[in-house]
Amino acid sequence: MSTGTGTNTAAVARTGRGASPATDSAPGSGAVSTADLLRSEVLKLTTTRLWWILLLAVVACGAGFTALIVFGGLNAPRSPLSFGAAGDAVPAYNLPVALAYVFPLAIGVITVTQEYHARTISATLLAEPRRARVYGAKLVVGLGTAFVYGAVAVLSGALVAAALLAGHGKPTYLTDGTVLGALGGSVLVMTLWGAIGVGVGALVRNQVAAIVGILLVTQFVEPTLRILASSLGNAELGNLLPGGAGDLAGGGTIMTAAAEADGGSQGLGFLVLFLYAVVIGAVGATRFTRYEAS
Repeated sequence: MSTGTGTNTAAVARTGRGASPATDSAPGSGAVSTADLLRSEVLKLTTTRLWWILLLAVVACGAGFTALIVFGGLNAPRSPLSFGAAGDAVPAYNLPVALAYVFPLAIGVITVTQEYHARTISATLLAEPRRARVYGAKLVVGLGTAFVYGAVAVLSGALVAAALLAGHGKPTYLTDGTVLGALGGSVLVMTLWGAIGVGVGALVRNQVAAIVGILLVTQFVEPTLRILASSLGNAELGNLLPGGAGDLAGGGTIMTAAAEADGGSQGLGFLVLFLYAVVIGAVGATRFTRYEAS
């Protein structure tokens, strides 16, 4: 990881040194163009194995869990899943947003923390001293990568669900507006998780601590809080947590049904998750811009 990142950072630095004298002397001009910044961030991510390993993992998670849960729902004597109407089929189609959202979250974290891990952040910030531009480039690349992850995860899960439903003689509902709205919402939710990941990475900086932290929060802390809220008769409070809001924005998932928190709207879920992305991103940007390069 460090070799690829260091090479790409050096390329950005060379671009800055190669700028014309008029550009360098202009007040407020940067050493690196926006295109070069974005290209550098893409190269830092794609010249390592981790991005495609996580991409394979998100496909395996989205398609694998969809196959397992939908097959069980179709064949179990007492299944909580029902496929009698398009709305009933939504939880079968948006399983990735309930189970695989940790992958776009992780890639957002890695977009920032890989430079601290490889110790190339100082070179990057010396090549482009305006830290807000560097953070903005990382945010754009994190959002774009998370969108790709989300689209791939949702598509693979939808294909598996549709194949299983068709194989059991059930309607697939793939052209129904309710299902299409849930699939589109799920992709947008996964994209927002990428933005949250960038903010978390800028806040924590330590790659191992950030990854362990998001796994603890998403897989243990938040599910526990949602179950606790449901047991106390306030299940809707779980929709105010990031994962709960994401499930709601995706049209409702098996996690929403399990917590009995299906009383909110898809728009509310998007609003809550968007606010999390804005707040965490803003705090992360503040910490990132205060980093002292040495």
